[in-house]
Amino acid sequence: MRILVVEDETKVRNFIHKALSAEGMVVDAVVNRTELIGSLKTYSYEAIVLDRMVSGRDLLDSLSEIRHAAPKSKILVLSALSEVEDKVKGLTEGADDYLGKPFHIAELVARVRTLTRRGGERQNGAKDTLLIYEDLKIDLETQRVIRQDKKIDLTAKEYRLLCLMVRHPGKIFSRMELLDQAWDMNHSPESNVVEVTIASLRSKVDKAFKPLIQNRRGAGYWIGEP
Repeated sequence: MRILVVEDETKVRNFIHKALSAEGMVVDAVVNRTELIGSLKTYSYEAIVLDRMVSGRDLLDSLSEIRHAAPKSKILVLSALSEVEDKVKGLTEGADDYLGKPFHIAELVARVRTLTRRGGERQNGAKDTLLIYEDLKIDLETQRVIRQDKKIDLTAKEYRLLCLMVRHPGKIFSRMELLDQAWDMNHSPESNVVEVTIASLRSKVDKAFKPLIQNRRGAGYWIGEP
């Protein structure tokens, strides 16, 4: 499931990005209308999380253009303009949902999930809810991780890192990339949390199986062949 976040406030953008990534979603983030339209021309998104006011511009005025560029994408508008008339205007202009700021991140995630379930079937009729690499399966709806017939229990951080690597098999993620994806943006780069979490993840995912999680000193970590 691929989600586009349009938000010009750095902390809010990073907060949303990490929360949705933790749910196993692939998340792109942009900061203005130009980047938004460019992303829609490049990728297909199941949902767009759209900050209403970006760089002083009301993006409700661009909803028709966004709809034209991404007719199948569900649009969730975020805004501090959260009176009833504001929400009605947003929905009337073409948004699928409207959430006022400040918001609880759990509610945002739940609304994105609900929107994508409404139209989240692939053309072949199968829901895009499974990540699979060789004999490893991740159910994104239930967050169940299974290797062969064995259920693997992971922490939230382990699950987030595993989903990230399985979505991009063979891609080497640096230690800093993993730190940025799974931990708070202010987490100390000198911390060894990445190494500790990867070690724990390996002990659960690769124990008694063919090793899938690889690393190269000075480069990073990946899912795939050594």
